[in-house]
Amino acid sequence: MGDCADAIQLEGTGHIGRFLRILELPDDLQHLIDWGSGKDFIGFTAAVELARADKVDQHVVADAILSDGLNSKEVRDVIQLLKRSGNPVERCVEDVLGMRQRIEKRYVFLGSVGDEMQAALGDLSQVARDDILKGAMASLGLRGAKGRLGTMFFTLVGDGAFRASMSKVGRENIESSIRGYVSEVVEK
Repeated sequence: MGDCADAIQLEGTGHIGRFLRILELPDDLQHLIDWGSGKDFIGFTAAVELARADKVDQHVVADAILSDGLNSKEVRDVIQLLKRSGNPVERCVEDVLGMRQRIEKRYVFLGSVGDEMQAALGDLSQVARDDILKGAMASLGLRGAKGRLGTMFFTLVGDGAFRASMSKVGRENIESSIRGYVSEVVEK
């Protein structure tokens, strides 16, 4: 192997062993191997990890590489989980995919309460103030958010539906509309 490594200018024989390991994959998977990573082929390092799986499981993991974009580290994790847990390969793939980071975007709106309402709001419990804010949000058609009404400020935090409903209402109208609603309720 040393002579082969020298002939193709590789330092050491580690890569030769990796190439030989890839040759153990079924023919219908070998043609999918390429350098790098992508969803339309199996990367070299991922293929080396894939070769460690049983023949029966290799196709399932290869499908996950191509459909879900498993990278080489995730393929290694699937194979390790498969060997250690005794779970079916499909479950191991699901578990590894479940460990992926998910980015959740939150939208925040901060507003102030008028000075004239601060004392009256201070006499209410937090639950009562939050109920007032819920009513204000409902009256404006703000969806996908939760809020907190303090004695001086209010905060709304929500998801994409909240962002869309804020755009529909108009950001410039939200603070004054909520302030007006709170004023009406507190004065009663």
